[in-house]
Amino acid sequence: MLLKYANNFLAIYEELKNVLFTDSATTGEAAAYAIGLTLMSSANQHAIQDLITYAHETQHEKIIRAIAIALALIMCGKEENADALIDQLVTDKDPILRYGGMYMIGLAYVATSNNTALRKLLHFAVSDVSDDVRRAAVTNIGLLMLKDYEQVYHFFLFIF
Repeated sequence: MLLKYANNFLAIYEELKNVLFTDSATTGEAAAYAIGLTLMSSANQHAIQDLITYAHETQHEKIIRAIAIALALIMCGKEENADALIDQLVTDKDPILRYGGMYMIGLAYVATSNNTALRKLLHFAVSDVSDDVRRAAVTNIGLLMLKDYEQVYHFFLFIF
């Protein structure tokens, strides 16, 4: 029964990918978000490779940003299994993909208060050249600390 649904998700992914590859900014953006939501927490390597390749090929920032968030959604809750992809995104020369790397850290380790993930986010919050990446890093500290939300306030008082 589960395999039947998995095949449906892959068929939906293929249809959405065809829409994404039309390279229309608005429909491509919507298709990328839909791919992320359809394959959420699946860690589908085929889709990840397709999305990263296309993010480097397209010139539409809206599509690249949507792909970055889709990649983060695909790795939601995967913790250490997402680390290799996180490292790839956070070292990319494109700040939009680094932005997606911040969201991937936040979603892969959502509500875990993981120290390694927290250190990564803090590093980018103070050192990245892009304002968007720094802002995304701070935002995702909140996702990371979701279960221990009272500590976020004290944490920022201590840091700043």
